[in-house]
Amino acid sequence: MQYLILGANGYIGSFLYKNMKEDGLKVIGTGHNREGEKDLIYFDALRDSIINIINRTDEKEKTAIICIAQANIDQCKYEYELSRQINVTFVKKAVERLLQNRFHVIFFSTDNVFDGKKGNYTENDMPNAINQYGLMKWEMEDYLLENFPEVCIFRIPKVLGVEREKQNLLTDFEGKLNGEAIRCIKNSCISIITKEDLYHACLISSEQKMRGLYNLSCGEQYSRRQLAEKFFAAFGVYDKEIVELELDKFCFKDLRPLKIGLDNSKFRNETGYDFITYDTLINQYRVMNQKDSIG
Repeated sequence: MQYLILGANGYIGSFLYKNMKEDGLKVIGTGHNREGEKDLIYFDALRDSIINIINRTDEKEKTAIICIAQANIDQCKYEYELSRQINVTFVKKAVERLLQNRFHVIFFSTDNVFDGKKGNYTENDMPNAINQYGLMKWEMEDYLLENFPEVCIFRIPKVLGVEREKQNLLTDFEGKLNGEAIRCIKNSCISIITKEDLYHACLISSEQKMRGLYNLSCGEQYSRRQLAEKFFAAFGVYDKEIVELELDKFCFKDLRPLKIGLDNSKFRNETGYDFITYDTLINQYRVMNQKDSIG
């Protein structure tokens, strides 16, 4: 099996690429930064032909994981045309070319395809996105399910990991252990998934040639306040000031759905996979990063 990670320089793609390398899997990845990515193939999704990347693969069994996306919700609104070229136009062309060349394709969608009115969404619930990012992903879900049902669509919530990283919510919490109060959205309810679980889900999908739509999450749903409280408790901090504010108090450019927890029963029942819980994750994060600090 050979893997192709399109967007192996991003938050998710870089983790998938690094772990595949470490696990001895045959993998190639693309990036869009000409400096600092010497082992990645330079690829500009808006200008370059994906055929040139496809031609670098040489195995009969191949899986392509599309990690290239404009995932910033606000940027999808105020840079709509550019974001749409990446999230819709490029992906449609890429999927068609990849399938023509006998790839198994994995595409990442989002919990933002829902309006957030009820939470605990299953694959049978009707999407009703309220922001441009969610609308683009919803459009892609419909397009793939209708035209290319052999594609595996993973609908994912907030992705967290054990590494200190700018995009990791846990790193943001850690930075405020002894500092300012935490501000969080009131009446929210979200799910999370670890990068480790997302990695294993991709391997399972590739091995089993999974097709269609799947929700991926740890199976739990938390308010943003609960996420913060659990994190600080793991570090022995129980008096942290956490301020819950109405959504309109935040300076977002586009709308945010409030209750977007995902039910993972379909994937779990079909594969028997056990997802890492949030409690386990934050303990792993604490142990790893306290060890790094001591070292």
